Amino acid sequence: MDRRSSVAHNGDEWVDVQKSTFTRWANTYLSRKRMQIDDLYEDLSDGIRLIALLQIICREKVCKKFNKKPRMRIQKLENLNMAFAFMQKKNVNLTNLGSSDILDGNQKLILGLMWTLIKSFQVAEIDVEGVSGKDGLLLWVNRALADYPNVSVKNFSSSWADGMAFCGLIHRYYPGLIDFDKLDPANAEHNVKLAFDVALEKFKVPQLLNVADVAGHAKPDEKSIMTYVSLLFKEFASGVQKRKAVTTICKAVNIAQRHQDLAAEYAQNASGLLEWLTSQVDRFQTQTQPRRMAETRDSLAQHLEYKKSEKPPREAMYVAVEGCAGRWIASCKNNNREIPVLDPPVEKIQEMKSRLDELETEYELRLRKSLESFKKTEIFLARVVKELEKVEAWAKEKESSVLFEEGLLASTTAEAEEKLEGVSFIQEIELPRYKHLLATVVEHSQGLSPENAEAASAVERVEAMKAFVADVDGKIEDVKTKLLEALRAQQEVDAVVKDCKILMRNLKYVIEEMDEEVEVATRLNESTKDGVLAAKEHFENVLLPKVHQAVVSENENLLSKREVLASAGRAGDVALIDKMNARVERLLATCEDKRGLFEDELANVERRDEVCRKFADLSGKLKERYAQSTQAINNVEGTLADQFSAMVNLRQKLFRSNTVNFDEVKHTEENGKTPEETQVEDAEKELASLAEDMDELEKVNDELERLRVFANPYTTETIHSLRAQFVSLENAVRDKVKSLEKEVALSKLGNLTPQQIKEIKEVFDHFDLDHDGVLAREEFIMACKGLGLNLSEDECHDQFDKMDEDDNDEISFEEFSKFCGEQLQSGSSKEDVKVAFEILTNENLTMEKIEEQFDPPIVEFMKKNKDHVMSDEGDLLEYEKFTSFIFSL
Repeated sequence: MDRRSSVAHNGDEWVDVQKSTFTRWANTYLSRKRMQIDDLYEDLSDGIRLIALLQIICREKVCKKFNKKPRMRIQKLENLNMAFAFMQKKNVNLTNLGSSDILDGNQKLILGLMWTLIKSFQVAEIDVEGVSGKDGLLLWVNRALADYPNVSVKNFSSSWADGMAFCGLIHRYYPGLIDFDKLDPANAEHNVKLAFDVALEKFKVPQLLNVADVAGHAKPDEKSIMTYVSLLFKEFASGVQKRKAVTTICKAVNIAQRHQDLAAEYAQNASGLLEWLTSQVDRFQTQTQPRRMAETRDSLAQHLEYKKSEKPPREAMYVAVEGCAGRWIASCKNNNREIPVLDPPVEKIQEMKSRLDELETEYELRLRKSLESFKKTEIFLARVVKELEKVEAWAKEKESSVLFEEGLLASTTAEAEEKLEGVSFIQEIELPRYKHLLATVVEHSQGLSPENAEAASAVERVEAMKAFVADVDGKIEDVKTKLLEALRAQQEVDAVVKDCKILMRNLKYVIEEMDEEVEVATRLNESTKDGVLAAKEHFENVLLPKVHQAVVSENENLLSKREVLASAGRAGDVALIDKMNARVERLLATCEDKRGLFEDELANVERRDEVCRKFADLSGKLKERYAQSTQAINNVEGTLADQFSAMVNLRQKLFRSNTVNFDEVKHTEENGKTPEETQVEDAEKELASLAEDMDELEKVNDELERLRVFANPYTTETIHSLRAQFVSLENAVRDKVKSLEKEVALSKLGNLTPQQIKEIKEVFDHFDLDHDGVLAREEFIMACKGLGLNLSEDECHDQFDKMDEDDNDEISFEEFSKFCGEQLQSGSSKEDVKVAFEILTNENLTMEKIEEQFDPPIVEFMKKNKDHVMSDEGDLLEYEKFTSFIFSL
């Protein structure tokens, strides 16, 4: 079954819609590299288009090198693996998705991959609005369509089926392009087609969806809708300034641009070509002549491969560089331009090319002549080498025999007997046979010439074998004598090994028994002082002497035999003795550690009682303080400012917190104290810091845990219940301060409209992520983007530092409201116009664009003063002329 059959059988309509949408989305980027995806399931399988797509949307290289013409499965899989490694580096979520899924054409996983890319690199960029991609996109749509009561967008599926939301977005930013009041929600197909056509024609937003995939559907595909809306977002949603801005792109299609392209082409290829030519000339000039036939044959094959594979592309590059230089110089002459100074000079490249051709020919002729010479002696040399290899193989085998061993020749009786038999076989059978074979080799090698490297090497090998055979002949009798002595020594050691095994077997049993007795003796279940003293006396007077008597003496007897075994080469038996000794040492170390346990336990018995009493006293005191604090909070009365000031002071005193606007507090205090404030202040005088009491209780509880106290006989209170009461009281105070602060701030925002105040409050609450009543630095930056303020990240940091006068890295709602009021004012100074014009430099600000984006009076002014504000060609608005003219009036 082919790769498309699963979709055809499932009949999932959304699969076809997503495939079409994602294909068109990818092709909008791939067209920049003159690539195209025809079948999404097939065309990603070799990894080439996937790598190209990632390079375009991420604006960086995916990998240093990949296979551009993969034919085998492994080559395609390597390309895909490099693409997946890059996506993982970019923190793209690839859970349950692998490169083999793409290669095998798994359709739904391929759709999942494309959606992940869109979500990560298209939708995720909507973070400039301050929230996550999908939520931010929906927030932007709803804010844009807030004044369209007949358009309700709750999702990215059914809310778009009648086309009204698409048309509404275009009308919101460009009212002149669509007559929204004449649209009928019942005519979904007309609405969707109108929106798609206008977006494509006016803004070059590609039509990712078919009209039939959206219009009239009960539930259009969410991912496809979101992908298309995200493109509209990039076009429309840059704030109030974006609605006034159009981009300008300079057209540069003159002779200078053509010369610049030729210069770039020459610079890109000429230096590299000259460097390659120079390196090849150096290589051929320093190339040594091979002295062996195989090396000569390999060198000739490599040279022919070089002429077949490496040189042709350089030949083509040479032709291209010559042609580029010729076209550049000819164009300069034809257009009365200065003749360029080429770097490097084209004459230098031509000279190096001619020299390389000469050296290549000379080198190839030398190799062919040398190869013919080697072939004449090949047959004779092969016979000598064949016989010599037999002797060398035997010599290599004997190098690892007992004849060449150093030190102890045998560590067991069986090993000594076996080696004696091997030496006798060498002396009686092998040595006479290979002496005869070596004599034949020596005779045949006398006719070889040392001028031939292979022949010279063979002669050296013959001499080495003659020396080796003589060495073996001289060693045999001496080695046989040493092996007989080793055999007698190992027979004596066998008896010692037998005694050691009996001792170790007994020791193992006794140590296991002692381990159990030590553990039982030090298990202090009795927590009283008398119980600990009794256990200590039993351990020291009964158990320790028993350990020394039953274990230590036997271990010393075992260690006395170790040296005998070590000198006999019984490494395995020595290791067993060392292992048993280490086990005895661990038992003695355990006994010593347990001795100190008793002293610690005696000290802990008295300390436990003391700390339990202290915890009981502190917990009772803290319960009374909770009740006093609750009463003080409930007694706060007066105006909003009075209540806010009193609660701030109370929070600072009880919880050492200062995350409030102290300028407001100070202002309130300077206006005098109300009777209610005086009443609260009297109650506060009796209160000390709850946080300090809680900190002290936590320290006492930590000590109880260290002493392993799990039940306190002096109180039923626990640290968990007291913590919960402390946190509950602190949250209550914090929430009341936060509520009062917002009410005070809102009461002072008289210069803003009710709609602006409402929007500021909604944004503040939305981006107060931890709900602590203040905005941290990152929360403030996201809030600015959420309001659509055209501030860079550095400008946001500067504004935050200006407001954060107490350097606590957070600002209150009142500070944020005041800042928003200042930012919502518009300007018309020369500097304001300059900033606005800089925003418009991404696209052409033609008269057609001016007519689309500006009101009729502005358009009429531009046309009337066209010579003063437009470029000399009359087709683009020019900043210098525009500002100079309007500020001269």
